[in-house]
Amino acid sequence: MVQSSLRTQIVGLVGIMLVGAMAVYLVLATRVVSADKEASVYDVNALVAGTVAQQIGRTVDGIADKLRYFGQEYEITPGDAERRARSLFDADSAVLSLEVFKRTEGGFERSFLFVDNRRLAALNLTADDLTEARKRTPAPLDAVQQAGVVLQNASLAPDLALVRLSSTTADGKAVVIADLRPEWLLSAVATSSVYKVFLVDRLGRVLAHPDSEQVIKREDLSALPVVKDALGGKLARGTEEYEVSGVSQVAAFARVENGVGAVIVQVPRDEVFKATRELSRRSLLFAVGVVSLALVLAVLLGRRVTRPLRELQETLMVISRGNFGVEVPVAGPSEIRAVGAALNEMSRELVRRSEQLQTTNAQLVQSEKLSAVGELAASVAHEVKNPMVGIVGFAQLGQESTDPAESLEYFKLIEQDAFRANKILQNLLEFSRPPEMEFEALGPNDVVLGAMALCVHQLQMQGVRVETALATGLSSIRGNSNQLRQVLLNLMLNAGQAMEGSPRKLITVSTSRPEAGFVEIKVGDTGPGLAADVKDKLFKPFFTTKRRGQGTGLGLSVSRSIVEAHRGSIRAEGAPGAGATFIIRLPEVS
Repeated sequence: MVQSSLRTQIVGLVGIMLVGAMAVYLVLATRVVSADKEASVYDVNALVAGTVAQQIGRTVDGIADKLRYFGQEYEITPGDAERRARSLFDADSAVLSLEVFKRTEGGFERSFLFVDNRRLAALNLTADDLTEARKRTPAPLDAVQQAGVVLQNASLAPDLALVRLSSTTADGKAVVIADLRPEWLLSAVATSSVYKVFLVDRLGRVLAHPDSEQVIKREDLSALPVVKDALGGKLARGTEEYEVSGVSQVAAFARVENGVGAVIVQVPRDEVFKATRELSRRSLLFAVGVVSLALVLAVLLGRRVTRPLRELQETLMVISRGNFGVEVPVAGPSEIRAVGAALNEMSRELVRRSEQLQTTNAQLVQSEKLSAVGELAASVAHEVKNPMVGIVGFAQLGQESTDPAESLEYFKLIEQDAFRANKILQNLLEFSRPPEMEFEALGPNDVVLGAMALCVHQLQMQGVRVETALATGLSSIRGNSNQLRQVLLNLMLNAGQAMEGSPRKLITVSTSRPEAGFVEIKVGDTGPGLAADVKDKLFKPFFTTKRRGQGTGLGLSVSRSIVEAHRGSIRAEGAPGAGATFIIRLPEVS
């Protein structure tokens, strides 16, 4: 699993927290504002609808009262009707014509008609236009007598917008009808760019509307849900939400008290929440800006925190390669400075411990070497004894001889045996001396022969035969000959002791180049072999298979430390009853 960096985690955490907080804020704020806005829109729509309905009701009632009064006066003094009609026209500038219908046995008969030609001319209309409008939209006289007041759209395409108000007299004997300009209604339904207010009659047709085309066409809006509720429902006021041509609308209705129709207030839902969307958009932009600024600050903070950590990491990598004593600059936050100071103290302590370890290891190597010298002492003494016997014998013969030439020959033999004894002692002294830790190019075969020269005589005294299989043309290895001889000497002496009870005692030492860049030295024996559990513990300190008092258990552990110091490796192979083989692998000189 790939672990992200600390700086990435800091930036990611800050980003997630801020984005989450801003998202929650936007959602909650939008919900609160939307709910509040929606509630307020419903309230405003209902208030506007009720107010306009009351205004239209009062206006209609005012003109209807005048018409009823005119009708009553007309019944009393028909001859004075034109003067009173003129007075009515002067009082209401919206009136264009006035009619009176009296009930007869066969129905209704018009008994009076007055048209203000001056007003028609000002509107670019004629009396014939009104006559045509009456034919197209006759007044429902029977319905007027039943309802008392009827307001209907009598407009005539293409340009005559006309509203007809009919009212019955108190005794019901006459119906008075006035053709009116629709401005008196349109002024009551004047709307803003957002809200649309219009008036419909009892059948759902438009009486007044901001769009004059719908008035002239006498648009039928009875299919709208809000109009259905307004005209057919039990409630006098209410709200509704529906779609018109795919646009969601929020609407309210209020019936006009005198029953002439209903006022509808309608507003597109998108317009209602336009401010809310703008608030959300600006809030989102603000959130993006805040998050971006926070991420930049988080990156800077993360860089400030991780830079000292990166320096600590680089220092630790240097220390891990064995370069102790390297220190990191103590800088950054207090926690980082504390870690840096602890790391520097650790580095200094590692230097001290490394020096102590090297000293202790050198002492341990030397003690193991002296232990091997002790094992070789008897063999060396016996080996030195032989040339010493020759030296004494030839010296005695030289004293008895009177021939100078013969005496000279005896002196030469004495010199040879003395050199031989001196060579044996010199090898032992050189081996037992603490080594100088200098590496040099060495021949693998020379190292093997040097180690054999120290122990071959002792092994022969134990009945052990030593054979070699040294490859030719091997590349040099880089190391310390004294230490490598100590490793081989330890392996051969251990092999000799392991074969103490074996019928066949043979040690085989070989060199080879198993692959490019490496040289192998193998020391094999014909002893009892190695069990699996023993093989795993061979190189651990103080582990030994020898009898009590015959070993410290440090020989193989020291040997492994020496080989690893030469950038090599050592391993053991073998099975019970099949002997043991120790393989040393060392790198060639590059």
